[in-house]
Amino acid sequence: MELHRLEKYDIEFVKSLITNEIEESINIEFKSAEALSKVDSKKKELSKDVSAMANSNGGIIVYGINEVNHKADSISFIDGNEFSKEWIEQVISSTIQRNIPELKIFPIRENGDMNKTIYVVQIPESTEAPHICKDKKFYKRYNFESVAMEEYEVRQLYGRRIKSKLELNGYNISFIKNEDDFSLFTVQVDVINVGEKFESNYKVNVYFEGPVKDINISWRTDGVNRDNNYTILSQNKLKITANASSTIYPNECLNVIRFDFNIKSKDVEEVLKTLNVSFKLYYSNGEDDINTDLSNLYDTIKGLI
Repeated sequence: MELHRLEKYDIEFVKSLITNEIEESINIEFKSAEALSKVDSKKKELSKDVSAMANSNGGIIVYGINEVNHKADSISFIDGNEFSKEWIEQVISSTIQRNIPELKIFPIRENGDMNKTIYVVQIPESTEAPHICKDKKFYKRYNFESVAMEEYEVRQLYGRRIKSKLELNGYNISFIKNEDDFSLFTVQVDVINVGEKFESNYKVNVYFEGPVKDINISWRTDGVNRDNNYTILSQNKLKITANASSTIYPNECLNVIRFDFNIKSKDVEEVLKTLNVSFKLYYSNGEDDINTDLSNLYDTIKGLI
């Protein structure tokens, strides 16, 4: 999963940014401890950077990392007693209009020490854009920085509120039966439109990674989608793709892909315990993904094999 879409952040994540010299981008920005200050100019800068992320594609701002040449370089701890999570929330809510829905702030503290705090501010691509910041300007992300938007760009953002928003609505991988010397399984993936506009341009990829030479894919006769593709990406990875077969309307959920695969029964335990499966949804306004492994599936069905 992309770094700015993780569900939690910890000190190991911060250290990995530095170890791997992760570079700032349109979705990631690093700020030293000095970026948080009660001086108005610093509050204005915070307002500008957060609103720019929300007006663009979303992202994270990590407060507590020094950057050199736009790469994470070292930790710059913040005094969490002086600059709390609630203080950052208050600055954001009082200097940015409209409020940014689903914005999250993750405090990270080394060994629980308040004096050694880092904040990851996770900012979504906002459906309430455009957001205006403290200096009465609209900003966007451009390469490594936040820049003022042109008037036509601001007007375009008003259309973001009425758009499709697709999500993977879950998947099902289940055992069907034993047939000769093989065990047969089925895979199904659903997509839901939680937005306000219909969507016709989307695709779902299913990736198998591991002992893929032991897996045989077959299309179901009752399959919901005939526009399927099968691609061997490497010796250990294959991809099954389903392109859009019908329009998904607001609040509608569709079964987008359905196929079977079989494994030699004698190899089922070894394959399922080492096989990873991931699902990736692409559509005109964004993407979504789910990752899993199949070890629990074997534990569930081992009495049936």
